[in-house]
Amino acid sequence: MTVAVIGTGVDAKHPDLRGRIVRGKDFTGGTGGSGNRDEGRAAEQSTHAAGIIVGTGRNYHGDGVSGLAPEAQVMPLGVYRDGKPQADATAKAIRHAASHGVRVIDVAVSFKRPTPGLRSAVKYAIAQDAVVVAGAGDNGKEGNRPSYPAALPGVVAVVATDKKGAVWTSSHRGGKLTLAAPGVGILTTARNNNYWTGDGTGYAAPWVAAGAALLRSEHPRWNSRQVVQKLIDTADRKGSTGHDPAHGFGRIAPAKALADRAAPPASTDLSAAGHRPRTKPASAEEPTGDESALVTIGVVAGVLVVLAVLAVVLISRRRPPHNNSRNG
Repeated sequence: MTVAVIGTGVDAKHPDLRGRIVRGKDFTGGTGGSGNRDEGRAAEQSTHAAGIIVGTGRNYHGDGVSGLAPEAQVMPLGVYRDGKPQADATAKAIRHAASHGVRVIDVAVSFKRPTPGLRSAVKYAIAQDAVVVAGAGDNGKEGNRPSYPAALPGVVAVVATDKKGAVWTSSHRGGKLTLAAPGVGILTTARNNNYWTGDGTGYAAPWVAAGAALLRSEHPRWNSRQVVQKLIDTADRKGSTGHDPAHGFGRIAPAKALADRAAPPASTDLSAAGHRPRTKPASAEEPTGDESALVTIGVVAGVLVVLAVLAVVLISRRRPPHNNSRNG
């Protein structure tokens, strides 16, 4: 399973990433034409996301960083120019990934406003059955405005949580959040054979992208809506069965998602309004409360009818026959 990581490009030479980075593309005319060089600053590197997704742990004789989906591959797509992400390039990168059959896309950049091209590209990718994942934003203390593409319909918007499951203080809250994932104190790969520990929704989104890749690998016939629904159904929730403005539908639980092999309905709505945790449907062997009551009433009534018939039979047997006179 290939995951597209859209951002700064990825350092394909890192020991923990060797053999896991496929040829990508730079959409801004930068020096990393194949996307296999990281053009970002220390805290803004797609190499960080790649380590979370596909880190093999091979460095330092097996003591390096292991990702959640180490058998997957990453397609790096560069969209940075002069240290800043470009919206038009991001839209082209999303379309490129979707048109080349990539079924999981991690958008590691964000914008304050959605351009028409960005809207169109996301819509196109979802129509091509891709799971599009993005960090919800790191502006929880700075106005908490929605960021894009995370706030666009159909995108899996991810918030960051710490080791105790609490939402990171700077994480975006409210709105169209979908899932939460670890995003505080995350140790991962960095360019030049290095490592980095960082905080943010950009560190949380790769966990969800990797989880989606695992599910798509395990269930190749499931569509993107079923994959996202399974992640929602199996997420760990904070005392709620539904959505809350801090955690979305809960924190991703990949092991639970893989263990629950029941296929969600193929028609699940991927729009934010359509995301709902699904409960186990009642089967014929497990009737609902109302059905159980009706069944019980029916059984009791049947027993009473049988008893009544038996009583009539016994009484008729004891009754003397008609015209039983002693006249000779």
